[in-house]
Amino acid sequence: MSSTISLSADKKSVKKGDSVTVNWTSELPDSLVLVIEDGDTVQRVQVPDSGSRVCWSNRATKNMEFTLIAATGSKKERARLTVKVHESGSPFGSANRSGSGSASGNGSAAGTGKFQLWKEKMQARFSVAKAQFQYSWAAKKTWQKVLWIALWVLFFVMLIVAIVK
Repeated sequence: MSSTISLSADKKSVKKGDSVTVNWTSELPDSLVLVIEDGDTVQRVQVPDSGSRVCWSNRATKNMEFTLIAATGSKKERARLTVKVHESGSPFGSANRSGSGSASGNGSAAGTGKFQLWKEKMQARFSVAKAQFQYSWAAKKTWQKVLWIALWVLFFVMLIVAIVK
């Protein structure tokens, strides 16, 4: 039986604080989940049939483990990938090399980490919402799609008319 999913990364190893881009493809599973383990946290993200995601190694302890799980009916298929994380020379990564004082370097590194986590959560939410929209749009009948498009066109025409007046 040949594999219906694939998982790859643009790097096999990174310095702590650097990013790695994970890419995947699959052949129309019922559900597809990307599990990201960094030694500190485990994230389970529902993803579309193919795509990519940038993951940051800020919180990684030793390795980052990626597992793609495809489920079709009662059958499950998994693909695993490990990216090694090496300690960088500075405990604050590149934020401390900017030449600013150490107090502002500490604050900006902590702020950058919080922002990065928020950014990753928002990217995951957007990715799931996009996949849900694509799935629901594909499930609609042609007349429903035409009706939705006509309603949006009518809305924008009314908006333009209201602005022009």
